[in-house]
Amino acid sequence: MDNLTDKQQRILNFISDYSADNSFPPTLKEIAKKFGVTIGTIQDHVNALKQKGHLERKKDIARGFRVVGLSKKSSPASSARLIPLYGNVAAGEPIIAADNIQGYVTMEKGKSGHHIHFALKVKGESMIDSGIYDGDIVIVRKQDAAEDGDIVIALIEDEATVKTLRNKRIRAYLEASNSRYKSIIDKPFQVIGKVIELRRAYARG
Repeated sequence: MDNLTDKQQRILNFISDYSADNSFPPTLKEIAKKFGVTIGTIQDHVNALKQKGHLERKKDIARGFRVVGLSKKSSPASSARLIPLYGNVAAGEPIIAADNIQGYVTMEKGKSGHHIHFALKVKGESMIDSGIYDGDIVIVRKQDAAEDGDIVIALIEDEATVKTLRNKRIRAYLEASNSRYKSIIDKPFQVIGKVIELRRAYARG
């Protein structure tokens, strides 16, 4: 690997530390804000870091950075795996699709058994009374059924929502955790996963 300039080293350290603290890497905008420069300037530094072999980046993914090698806060690569972070889904588009990946988050290997997992960024405030806020990232175990009281990701007319599943004898419905939002009772839905973990940046912006 080639030697880095002082600015390149500081940017690399920030990406590494941010990724370790939040379990997902920063965007170009967040890096630019940290260093008080333009996104274009950061793009130049990122390209230099890639060319020097210190950084990998998946094309067209906002949080697609990965620092090559271990940072001082990182766990050994063998103890963690990357799971895809999917973005908001427009009606009619599949939620779990390669072109909808916004980045990756880390998850400890073997922590939840041999299952398929993915992550979603929460949009809205319908679950704040359950401690889930706008901008949080939920780790989801892919499954098509859940128990009464589980927090799930459900599809309603091909759009994803996070809600509490209420599975009564008469009917199953999706309950909001905010008095300003109504529970979803009169619409068909499909459970696609159970929320098993929550990730939140301590300070955003």
